[in-house]
Amino acid sequence: MIVSSADWKLTTTAYAHQRAAIEKLSQLKVGALFMDMGTGKTRTALELIWLRRKRIVKCVWCCPVSLMEETRREILRHTSCIDTDIHMVGPRTREENIPQAMWYLVGLESLGRSPRVAYVLDRLIDGGTFLVVDESTYIKGHRAKRTRRLIGFGTRAPYRLILTGTPIQQGIEDLYTQMEFLSPLILGYPSRHAFQSALAVFQDRKQAFPVEGVSLDEVCRAIAPYVYQVSKEDCLKLPPKLYRRILCSFSEEQTSLYQAVKTRFLDEINRYGLSDLNMAIFRLFSGLHAVSCGVLPSGFLGVRRLRNRRIDTLFNELRQFRTSHVIIWANYLESVAALNEALPTAFPQIPVYTLHGRVPATERAAKIDLWKKRGGVLVATQGTGGYGLTLTESHQVFFYSENWRYALRLQAEDRCHRIGQKDSVCYVTLQGESRFDERIRSALARKADALEELKREVRRLNGNRNAIRKLMEHAV
Repeated sequence: MIVSSADWKLTTTAYAHQRAAIEKLSQLKVGALFMDMGTGKTRTALELIWLRRKRIVKCVWCCPVSLMEETRREILRHTSCIDTDIHMVGPRTREENIPQAMWYLVGLESLGRSPRVAYVLDRLIDGGTFLVVDESTYIKGHRAKRTRRLIGFGTRAPYRLILTGTPIQQGIEDLYTQMEFLSPLILGYPSRHAFQSALAVFQDRKQAFPVEGVSLDEVCRAIAPYVYQVSKEDCLKLPPKLYRRILCSFSEEQTSLYQAVKTRFLDEINRYGLSDLNMAIFRLFSGLHAVSCGVLPSGFLGVRRLRNRRIDTLFNELRQFRTSHVIIWANYLESVAALNEALPTAFPQIPVYTLHGRVPATERAAKIDLWKKRGGVLVATQGTGGYGLTLTESHQVFFYSENWRYALRLQAEDRCHRIGQKDSVCYVTLQGESRFDERIRSALARKADALEELKREVRRLNGNRNAIRKLMEHAV
């Protein structure tokens, strides 16, 4: 039996900071929960939806695909709803066979790639819908299909809510489409272009030029009535985070390929137009990152896994710990596969579970359940396992390799450091011994994106090829 939208109940009690969020947003039709990871955004959102239960017939909850199963469990944990009240929009869901439910969970990636999913939402969303976008930075790209589709669907839903712990990842412009989804009246600009101009980040098709603009304080004042923001430090008493870094020298193969990637960029720099430089820098960055992590970069021939010293270094560390649950974060499937092969040989008594984008969502959930119950080593890519999961069983975390995006690093850290963690969490990062790796470390320490910083440095050189060449020779 499907529960009536007005009949379901909450079965848990909100924390004080969650109550503050609910009180602020309960009288609004649109709102944003900019709450740090681990502070309970989902529980807060559920109560805001519950308060509207007599005015809606369903909730459409859009989130990353990797979060759909966790969101389903959170709904069951905090409400009186049962399995049949929740439908996860999947490959078999068609606009002509949408089952009756109270909750519809939709993968944000699917919404961008699949016309079928867009047709399903087109059929679902109406005047009786509460529309939630969880991890709303997924809609910061104003030209992306999922962004345009969600903004369009949002105009039909009378109640709209966005959730994220990192509303700004690469610049204040990230806010525009998130606020546009809620209401274009909040910021008051007719377009993203106008917003960027006012924020002194005017862009033409080729290059960015600084201009005078309004202050960021004005933007904050404009969005403040619709936003509840809280940090973990403000609302939770959690054990501290502990950090340690271990330098890993390159193998001869890595050293040779590292130089080859740089040389390829420097040799081709004169071929790039100004509009192509960002893509060229990304290619350089991703190539050097792959080499440092022990993976053959794109465009080079050879065995995909490079000889490197990270695994030996990691295993030496693991032998010193006596803990039941360990997490290892990696960036590449090749790294996950290498660890999955080597760990059982080195530690035959310890179970190993792997999570990455090619593992189906239901299988991921089963692996996480086993890891939580039995202990062992969880090896996961940051892009898949770093969002939305609660992994407080572990207080020993390794970054086998590091991503240059601060938001991804923070997401991964806070899978453990959140409500429910009772121990200090120790984060051990393996860092390649190169200028490139040091650049990433330095940027992350400033809560910055190393790639975006380098792009800005290049833009300031106004296309001077010799200056760009000199910068790159010394920057990485």
